Formats: sequence, structure tokens, C-alpha cells
Amino acid sequence: MDIIIFGGQSNMQGASEICPEDNTAISGALEYRWLENSFVPLRHPVGENYGEKQDSLMAAAWGGSLVPFFCKSYIEECGRDVVAIHVARGNTTIGQWLPGTQKYFYGIQKMRAGIEEARKLGEIEHIYYVWLQGESDAVISATEEEYTERLITYKNALIRDLGIEKFCIIKVGYFCRISKWFEENIASSAEGKLRDEAIMRAQEKLPSVDCDFIMLFSDTPRISITDEYRNFNLPGHFNNAGYELIGKEAGKALAGLSNKS
Repeated sequence: MDIIIFGGQSNMQGASEICPEDNTAISGALEYRWLENSFVPLRHPVGENYGEKQDSLMAAAWGGSLVPFFCKSYIEECGRDVVAIHVARGNTTIGQWLPGTQKYFYGIQKMRAGIEEARKLGEIEHIYYVWLQGESDAVISATEEEYTERLITYKNALIRDLGIEKFCIIKVGYFCRISKWFEENIASSAEGKLRDEAIMRAQEKLPSVDCDFIMLFSDTPRISITDEYRNFNLPGHFNNAGYELIGKEAGKALAGLSNKS
């Protein structure tokens, strides 16, 4: 059995327009729910609301997310069961997840509790952390260097406090470039593109400078500007087709890594 922790902001939280029509529970996959300290079959929507003002961790509400698609693909490729732990919240910068913050406090408690409960189910072979985040850092114009430093700090804390094996990245897509809100309230789409790409460059380079990182999926920028995969009700977010494509490919990539280790 492997544990896969899913962290980040709204595109990891789950922000599709509607729950997928096929919402069958994923065979071999459980989701850990901290509020009840229990496991439920993994299906859309994922996550739970928890924390002060109920905003530290948040579920996917009514819609779909990439998590079930990811886990289904992973299980099909490597043949091992999965416990998914969802620790995400929309509209958050990397700084809000660092040690000493409210979100780190609640997140680490949930992750630890989920791992301990999973040990009661059987032997744990791997613990991976999967990250999809960066849109909010682009909004505030974080530099490539700032984002790199903060993500390394977060990764090191998770290794220290949880013993994760790899910090896995799903590269962020375009947000500022295609968000009407950004263009109307902050800057032009051209400026937005530059801000988005600063975060993308940081994520692209991290696996080459720190072996704890691995890039699972890097085609997200193209998908984010492809109409077939966009949630037009919430610009900068994916629809179910987008989450399915990203989840399947990223899950397959992680299974390939897992099979080699």
C-alpha cells in the first residue's frame, strides 16, 4: 500500500464545473477523512473543510478533481492500493503553507493522522507528496528565486516531519494570462503571462537542482489555454476533461517511478 498526499491550491482542491457523470469509487483507493478519523472509498468530490473559520483545508465542493483520476491511473500501472490524503485550499500562496503558518499546522496534523491510521491497514511501501500550486504566487508577482526558496523550505519541512519519499510537482498552468479578474484588477494579460512563467520556470528547474523533487507532468500550461480542457465558469481552472488528462498522466508517471524504487 502507498500513501499519496495531494497539496496545493484550487486546481488541486478541485474546481471543475460539475461532478463527473461517472463517479464510481476507485477500486483499491481510499481517502482519509480527518474529521471522522476514518477512510471512505475515493470518489469525487475529494477533501474536507477544516481549520479556523473552516478555511485551512477545503473540499472540492460539488465538482471533480484530478485526485481520483490520478489514483486510478497509479493503481492500474503499479498494482498497489492507495490511501489518498487531500490537503489543499484554493487562493493560497506558498508562503501560507510554510512551517509556522495555520495551514501547515492543520495540514501536518491531518497528514500525520492519516499515515498512522493507514499503518493499521497494512504495510506502507511509499509516501509521496504531489503538489499543484503557484497561481496565487503569480498574482502577487513572486519571483522565480522567491518561489524556489519557499518551495524547498516547504519540501524540507515535510521530509523532516513526515518522511515523504519524493515531492512531486504537477506544473502550474496559466492563470494571470487568462484571468479576466487579473486583467481588470491588476495588470495586462501580457504582464500576467510573465508572472505565470516565473513560477513555471522555478518548478521546471527544481528537479535538476534538488533530487527530492520530481516533475510528474509539465504540459499543464498548454492544457490551461486549450478550450477543450478549460472551466470557462472559473477562468484559470480546469474542467473534468482537463483534470482527467492531467491526473491520468501524472499518476502514470509516479507509478513508473514507484516501480523502479
